[in-house]
Amino acid sequence: MTLEKFEKLPKELIKRFLYTIILLLIVRVSIFIPIPGVDNLSFYKNLENNTVFNFVNNVVAGGARTIGIGTFGISPYFNATLSIQAIIKILPEWERLQKEEGEIGRKILVQRTRYITFIWALVQSALLVYWIRPYVFNWNASFIVDTMLTLTTGAILVMWIAELISEYGIGNGASFLVMVNIVTGFTKMITLSLQTNDLSNLGPKIFFSSILFILMILISIFISEGKRKVKILSSRQLGTTSLINSRSYLPLKLNAATIIPLVISSLLITLPSYIINKISNSWLISILYIIIPGQPLYLFAYYALVVVFNSFYISLLVNPSDIAENLTKLGVVIPGIRPGAQTKSYLESILNRLGFISATLLCLIGIVPYSIEAIFKLPLFKGLSVTSLLIFVGVATEIAKQVRTYLLSQSYNVNIEKE
Repeated sequence: MTLEKFEKLPKELIKRFLYTIILLLIVRVSIFIPIPGVDNLSFYKNLENNTVFNFVNNVVAGGARTIGIGTFGISPYFNATLSIQAIIKILPEWERLQKEEGEIGRKILVQRTRYITFIWALVQSALLVYWIRPYVFNWNASFIVDTMLTLTTGAILVMWIAELISEYGIGNGASFLVMVNIVTGFTKMITLSLQTNDLSNLGPKIFFSSILFILMILISIFISEGKRKVKILSSRQLGTTSLINSRSYLPLKLNAATIIPLVISSLLITLPSYIINKISNSWLISILYIIIPGQPLYLFAYYALVVVFNSFYISLLVNPSDIAENLTKLGVVIPGIRPGAQTKSYLESILNRLGFISATLLCLIGIVPYSIEAIFKLPLFKGLSVTSLLIFVGVATEIAKQVRTYLLSQSYNVNIEKE
């Protein structure tokens, strides 16, 4: 965006941009304010080759390298959100708040999410304090309490900033913070890759790598925005010419499970590499070895995990029985499908196909960075996971839609005032 176009934006939108940037800077600074008493240099050097540590470090974009106030970032809030979604499926009272209580129920669930975020922050801080014990200069009760309170306070601060961005800034605050972390980590990785390679022969490699990267972006957009439109008809339209001309449809998202199955699968697939270094059983090591990165069954194991968790999470988020029941109550049918059990089975088959297609596409773009490294010997995009790419595309699309909607509403208000 040029300076002239930026100046033509409404003042309110410019304020929102600036407000978001200031809050993002506060979060980024908090990550690198170290907690006293920890040998951060030794901590990072000893864990640099730890696959689980590197996965966590990529999510928080370097925050795990320094045990600082904002080390956890937005992760306790995301854990709390996942916990709320699981509890809603288990407890009917919480499900009623979500489905029947409207805005009041939503506010209650938001407040409970904050409480659970606090609990997750305490649990994560306790685990981290125990983990960094070998790198602490003076391990005592005072250090444990102070560090846990500091990390928990930092997590609550980030959650509050995320809510402020959602309300007064641009886009969804929590997703925006993750996207900024991903972009920061990705730029560091590209810089390091260019510094460690011979620049004289990089031209063709970068050109073809960029084409593959653009392909990854296009597939990611398709996954994020793709929908399966199931045509529906109301009882009034049956037996009329509207049966042919009806434009009403039930939208089913191609990637209804979003990034959660990917995050879980990406974490689980890194565990074998970590466990191999901790066990001495040769039989178990030989089994785990065939599914670590670089081995023949690694991609198959990753693909299987994504498919399984994708299907499982879709079943939690989208309930065909509820959809079929609601369609019946509204007097709406799917052409050629009987209401009730047949509609439920039909929707289940569509969701299963969509889940399989989305999981396959996710794995397809997941192997591109490794293919670039294997073919061109250039680890340019190796640090860019499918999870990171989908988050980036999803947040960028959401921000673009929000800005477009805001500009249209402003234009609409100006036209009304002129009239």
